[in-house]
Order: sequence, then C-alpha cells, then structure tokens
Amino acid sequence: MTGSERSGEGMTGVGVLGSGFMGRTWSEVAANHVAQANLVGVAGGRRAPALAADYGCPLHDSYESLLADPAVEVVVLTTPPAGHELQAVAAARAGKHILIEKPMAQNAAECTRMNDAAEAAGVQLAVVSQHRFRDAPVFAKRLLDDGVIGRVTMVRAIGPEMGFWDTSKTQDQWKLDPAQQTTYASWGAHACDLVRWFIGDEPDLAFALFEQYGAADPPLRSAMATYHFKGGAMAQLWMSYDIPAPGLGSGLQFQLVGTDGMIDCDAYGAVRLGKGEGFSVVFEQAAFDPLDPVSGPRLAAYAAELTDLIGAARDGRPPLVSGAEGLATTAMLEAAELSARTRQAVPLP
Repeated sequence: MTGSERSGEGMTGVGVLGSGFMGRTWSEVAANHVAQANLVGVAGGRRAPALAADYGCPLHDSYESLLADPAVEVVVLTTPPAGHELQAVAAARAGKHILIEKPMAQNAAECTRMNDAAEAAGVQLAVVSQHRFRDAPVFAKRLLDDGVIGRVTMVRAIGPEMGFWDTSKTQDQWKLDPAQQTTYASWGAHACDLVRWFIGDEPDLAFALFEQYGAADPPLRSAMATYHFKGGAMAQLWMSYDIPAPGLGSGLQFQLVGTDGMIDCDAYGAVRLGKGEGFSVVFEQAAFDPLDPVSGPRLAAYAAELTDLIGAARDGRPPLVSGAEGLATTAMLEAAELSARTRQAVPLP
C-alpha cells in the first residue's frame, strides 16, 4: 500500500526529511505500520526521488517546501545531527509536531533552543529512542518498576561490535564524519538514554576515555565512560567497534544490579533475572535484522514511538521521550566528550 492510498478522517499526515537508511525506515513506518498515520511527503538527500516514488507520496525539493505543506502535521528528521537545530526550529515555527532521530543535536545548547522553539509554537517534540519501545528493554523496565530487584545501584551497558556498521550497504557515509556525529554519540545516544530510564535518575558527574585500536573510520571507535547519579547509583558504559571475532554478543546489553537481585538485558535478545541461586530467562526478544529497513519485527518499536507522538499531539501531553529527555541524554554525551578531551571528570548540571 502506498502513502497516497492510505487516507481518511482521523489520519495524521507525516513528512520525512532525509532519505537515507533511517529515512526509509520512517517512511515505511508512516506508510504501513501505524494505523492513524499517512506518509504525505519526503524531502532531502539524493535518494529522495526514489523514496517518494516507492511510497507514492509527494517529493519536495527542500525542507522548507516540506514544512510549508499543510498536509504535513508531523515531520520526522532523519538528517545528520549537525542540521537538527535549524530544521527543528523551522518545523516548530511552521506549526509541525517533530520527531527527531538521535542524537537530538550536537550539544545541550542546541537542544535547549529546539525545545524552546517547540514550546513557543505549542507543538510536541519527541526524540527517537526505539529501545524504550522494544519488547526486551520494556520487560526489564517493568521488572524494575515493580521492585523485583529493589533499588538500582549499579548499571553496566556494553556495545561490543566487530567493526562499524556497513555504510556501503546503508549509504549513510556521513556517519563516518565526526563533524556530523561522533562515534560515541552514535551509540551513546541509545545507551545513555536507557541507563537514565532504567535508573530513574539524572547523572551529576561523568568521566570518560576514548581510544582507537585500528586505522578504520570512524575515529575514536572505543570508549569507556563512567557516570555517577544524584541518588548514588553508578553506571559504566563501554562502547567498542574494535572487537575481534568471535565478538561478545549484540551491540546493546545491560547488566542492572539492584539491592535485591540483578537483571541481564540484551536489547536484541533475552532478559535474564538473577535471584537467589542463579539466573533464569524471563523474556526472549524476537530476532530481527537491525539493518533491514522494512523488517516488521524491527519496525514495531518505531511504530510504537510514532503512535505515542501522534497521541501526545492530539491529547496535548508530552511524548514519552520528549525534548527534555533528549536534552538530558545529549548533556551526558557532551560531558563524556569533554571529559575524554580533558582527561578530567566533568559535572553535569
């Protein structure tokens, strides 16, 4: 079914800015995976004409044209983070609700200006954090909220990858340019957001070290960052794209330690509960290909987040992953980047 074939009263028109891997992902979501959404336009990037043709929706020659289209009620920004502030502020001023791919922006100051623009315009702004809507992390969070392991005291998040993702396949070569997005921000936007979500608190101190073990781009492919949280919890984040075969499992894993037990959560696999004598598998995430832009099991989490934003826009409530959440995560990324440059601990406001 093409975007133009899905229409009717009660549908929310979605425009997608950016035509790379995530542009196709969100176009597929809006066109075919959210009952109350309709893909009504795309713009930006060399693949935009093919994307518009594939989904039978209008092609716009600029983001200004996309934002000027009255059929567009929600705009999804899938462009490089360096352009997010300009595009989000313009979208807010055009009266569009906004969903922004992570990281939200390149620094906290940009995020603040984006949030201010959305508030002034009376529109909702959400930041993509699909793992908050994915079954395995959601199950782990439910255990935490139910007090199954008591108060969370320590968290370890790891992302051990055997090389960076294949940009020749996704054709998103801009991800190799640290001026567009640093390697830590690419992975850390996921990990920092989920660590904050799992702990239910905000960090007040960061210390990080970045290194590289090999010549391949992007630079600084390995990072170890430690965060202290206001309530006393500690979190250690280890990212590396320099892991040799056979590897160490998926690219997003969490060990959550509480006062009364532990949870091991693979965002792409099993959730294990550790109580008493050992661990037991309490949930298993359905397998999917993370590099397939039209995989139904992969897209379910994205569809849930778009559904949440549409509901937030209609009800006048903040989305579950709001601009304030995106700002807090970006502040964690920015603090770690500064710490790695200065070799000093960095306080967070």
